[in-house]
Amino acid sequence: MEIITALLTGSLVALILIWFFSREKRKTLPGPYGLPIVGYIPFMGSQPYVTFQELAKRYGPVFTVQLGSRKVVVLDDFQATKDAFIQDAFMGRPPENPFDLKKATLETGAFNGLPWKEQRRFSLHILKDLGFGKSHLEDMIKEEITDLLDHLAKLEGKPSIIRSVLAPSMSNNIASLVFGKRFKYDDPVRKMLDKGLNEGAAAAGQVAWQLFFPEIANLLKFLGIGSEGKIAKILKESRDHTKKEIEEHEATLDENNIRDYIDGYLVEIRKRNDPAFCKEVLEDMVGTFFGAGSETVRLTVDWLVLTMAAYPEVQKKVQAEIDNVVGRERMPSWDEHEKLPYTEAVIMELMRWRTIIPINVLRYTLWDTTLNGYFIPKDSVVVANLWSVHHNPKYWGADAEIFRPERFLTKDGKQVVKSEYFIPFSIGKRSCPGESYARTEVFLYFTSIFQKFNVSLPEGKEPDFDGQLGIGLAPKPQKLCLKLR
Repeated sequence: MEIITALLTGSLVALILIWFFSREKRKTLPGPYGLPIVGYIPFMGSQPYVTFQELAKRYGPVFTVQLGSRKVVVLDDFQATKDAFIQDAFMGRPPENPFDLKKATLETGAFNGLPWKEQRRFSLHILKDLGFGKSHLEDMIKEEITDLLDHLAKLEGKPSIIRSVLAPSMSNNIASLVFGKRFKYDDPVRKMLDKGLNEGAAAAGQVAWQLFFPEIANLLKFLGIGSEGKIAKILKESRDHTKKEIEEHEATLDENNIRDYIDGYLVEIRKRNDPAFCKEVLEDMVGTFFGAGSETVRLTVDWLVLTMAAYPEVQKKVQAEIDNVVGRERMPSWDEHEKLPYTEAVIMELMRWRTIIPINVLRYTLWDTTLNGYFIPKDSVVVANLWSVHHNPKYWGADAEIFRPERFLTKDGKQVVKSEYFIPFSIGKRSCPGESYARTEVFLYFTSIFQKFNVSLPEGKEPDFDGQLGIGLAPKPQKLCLKLR
């Protein structure tokens, strides 16, 4: 009996010592002090990605900051971001979401947990079947670009804000992908979808802070006031249309003839016995396609056009390369992108210099984990500062703040140089599944526009490169002159 007692006592002491020393080894995340209730929010400014960059100089590449009622873990360099995002533990999304995901999406973890892996895998598979990266989808994009070029020509070189014609063009590409049809410019459905994208993007920037005060956000949403109420109203209109599209697809579904993403998803629902694959989740997937797939491409092209107006010598080099390889009679094709290294370098440098998603979409730890020796508990909100990765002199040299396409070229300018630190589509297990499609779309729009047009700033005007945060980093509305070459 005494031996048993001694063994139990010894085991208990050993467990206590292990627990004590393991806690001693856990480093506490550093970070700034904030104010009661609001935390560090009053000090974040209009460019939180720059604020995080400055805080990292003081606290290191992994630190924590109190934002409202939430402690947020910030990753501010490439290695920390990579080490975190290759782990399943960092694959979650916070339950609070300004876009009000459907109940089934939240309960099954289709967006917020490990089931996202299956959603991603399926989406990549069906997109490939639909012609992702092949001539079929490229032809659809080119059809849309042809309409856009006609609209741009009608501007007759007058100072104009081009986002009003870019947005419907990009959203129509997504409509073709998910609904299997495109809408005319004056179609009421198209106008509704474009209005939802524009207003939703603007409102998203305004409600970002409410993610850190979920109780207040829920109250505003319930009362239908403020930006939360605005987003809820916008979402209802677009969701009502998506629901109608799904019903029409169900009524005409032919499993041997998959017309679009909705068809493919409906067939997958029938095949699986998986609550994460249902019509409610499909509605949210369609919304994600429009928000992430349409708006981010539009922002990239918008920035490219502004930047070419501000850097006319770069614009001339791009046009000379297009003229030499493609000519002016036919539209450029994606399979020619490697023959246009300077043009590719310009696109890549823009994506680095004006990082469209400067702060990665919020992550949420699914269980306790460690990073850089720091203990990160379950249910931690995590952000990666992609802006900082793209503007770190350690990776890009002393001129990291300067727009210089040559950094992505070999010395002879004949080949594109790829850098592991170039991560505009994020990195790891939740990197953007639509990267290939987005790169193709941006390339085709950019080359087609500058094959046909010269772009300049109105006389006496200077460009403003300080962006505005919404769904992504948008250029401020600025008039530009597009004249046929």
